[in-house]
Amino acid sequence: MDQTEKLLMGIENILSLASDLVQEVDRLKQFEEECKILKEKIFLKQFTSSEQDVFALALDGHSIVEMQDILFKEESTIKNQRRNILQKLNVSSMK
Repeated sequence: MDQTEKLLMGIENILSLASDLVQEVDRLKQFEEECKILKEKIFLKQFTSSEQDVFALALDGHSIVEMQDILFKEESTIKNQRRNILQKLNVSSMK
């Protein structure tokens, strides 16, 4: 085997390893995304479904009045759910 053939084989090996690394990086990115989704699901499990709705709207910047219109709920109900969310997160405001 001459030097050119050895060089070509080395290049083929490097390309094969690079391909394997790209596949592994893709797999790790997918795994990372799945972990992120799982963390979000676990985080949201602490809230009732109504609290989740209010929380999502609050994150989108909706006011209590806007939440009333969207969720068809009384102001007192939304305020109560917001208060529950704050208590569960151990924070003093939605900001």
